[in-house]
Amino acid sequence: MQQTSARPAGYANAGQDIAIQAASHLPLRSNGRDLTAPQREVIWTAFRNNAGLRSWSDEVLNALIQAGHLETYPDGTLIYAAGEPCPAIHVILSGVLEWQWTSPDGGRAVEDFIPPGEVANFIAVLTGETSVHHQRARGLTRLFHIPAQALNAQFDRDPTLSASLLRLIAARARGLHDRLGRHSLMPFRARLAYQLLALARRYGVPDGEGVTLSLRLSQEDLAALLMASRQYLNREFRWFLDRQLVRTRYGRVSLLDMDTLRDISEGREVHP
Repeated sequence: MQQTSARPAGYANAGQDIAIQAASHLPLRSNGRDLTAPQREVIWTAFRNNAGLRSWSDEVLNALIQAGHLETYPDGTLIYAAGEPCPAIHVILSGVLEWQWTSPDGGRAVEDFIPPGEVANFIAVLTGETSVHHQRARGLTRLFHIPAQALNAQFDRDPTLSASLLRLIAARARGLHDRLGRHSLMPFRARLAYQLLALARRYGVPDGEGVTLSLRLSQEDLAALLMASRQYLNREFRWFLDRQLVRTRYGRVSLLDMDTLRDISEGREVHP
């Protein structure tokens, strides 16, 4: 396998490296038991990219892969609709998994754009309930599905796995609570700066002028992520553009002044 590239601390875009490895080494679809050892290693790397899952043994991961299957979804594919059974966790290997809600009048709100190297759907699988969101592929999206029965069988064999997974879920819940608190109390401009910085931590690629998001985002996408109207988002985003804090080019957003964006995200006054 090719070696992953080194990147500055804070923007070590493991997801991009995993996506490159997946595109190079994995088929579009396959039963887990038919994958070669190097192909399984790509999935192991993505699974262990999550801090709470790094202690899971090769034996456990091999059993999960043997029980699972690889699927690739074209851009825009609805993988699970909100309210539908969701019987498997996903390891995201390439593309992006969008968690969204839609309204009868065509409105759209996005909870998250989930990058390669993350594992999703633990809550639905552990509770046996339906999907909370519409789960949609963004770009050509490659997922490895692990059925609930296989996951539960490993918990029965080794109860310590549950503790490590609980830590992962708790960390994610803490992050969600932080976002909700900011959404409720912070001015919109601070929320926008905070969201851009959060996207940079997951999708940022340093370049000569700043940090560019590998995820293509329209202003409509940003509005949906911040649960705001597009018109309001456009006005506030223009404020960032006019002060050369960000730049857009070919559908990609670049963050040019990270320090000022951090000040804005914390509600500190920034002079024009």
